[in-house]
Amino acid sequence: MVFFLLMKPKIGISMNYCVTEDGTERAYLDAGYFEYVAQAGAMPFPIPPVEDVVLLEGLLNQLNGILFTGGLDLDPALWQEPQRRETRLLHPRRQRFEFLLYEQAKKHRLAILGICLGIQMINVAHGGSLHQHLPDGKNAISHRGSETERHPVLVNPESRLYQCLRQEKILVNSFHHQAVHRLGAHLRAAAAAPDGIIEAVEEPDYPFLLAVQWHPERDISHPVNSAIMDDFLRHCRV
Repeated sequence: MVFFLLMKPKIGISMNYCVTEDGTERAYLDAGYFEYVAQAGAMPFPIPPVEDVVLLEGLLNQLNGILFTGGLDLDPALWQEPQRRETRLLHPRRQRFEFLLYEQAKKHRLAILGICLGIQMINVAHGGSLHQHLPDGKNAISHRGSETERHPVLVNPESRLYQCLRQEKILVNSFHHQAVHRLGAHLRAAAAAPDGIIEAVEEPDYPFLLAVQWHPERDISHPVNSAIMDDFLRHCRV
């Protein structure tokens, strides 16, 4: 039994962080991320927002892949823009942690999967920028949907994502008001909504790096989302 567990891919999951009104510091994780990894047959390891590089490197040496989770908004000063009133800033500690974890994960050549904030952080880490608040207009898709609402996404037929899904059009859930604007260096747009908003990015020259704007952990049984997790786990070295 122990041997069987050791053979499973071990996936680190970035945890959220906040300080409550009474000053209590909390690191937490929505259950969907944990279940998304576990139901696919891997072992999830939540990673609290530590800022000790030595400690983090020791942890990453034990893992096979990293899942970057959703959250609030990055500070637009990262791409030299003033903050808009709609922007709800991520806690600075978590923001620092996300970029540190990403830097170290790439240093260790771990497989990387990003979700929502994950795609935004990865794009900014590569020198890109974000739309701080998506417009509502007659030609715009609603990207701030409900639990049951989905919108179409067009998959780049030259992407790794297409090789995984073998579909040029998929339906995804949507719970975001920010998105990739200027694409970061070395990244490729793997999918986009019909209104042009980038919905997935990947780094072609990295062993496995895929990030999506939607929330697969909220719709685990959907064939697209299960295929993405399966592909991610295939690239996690054991």
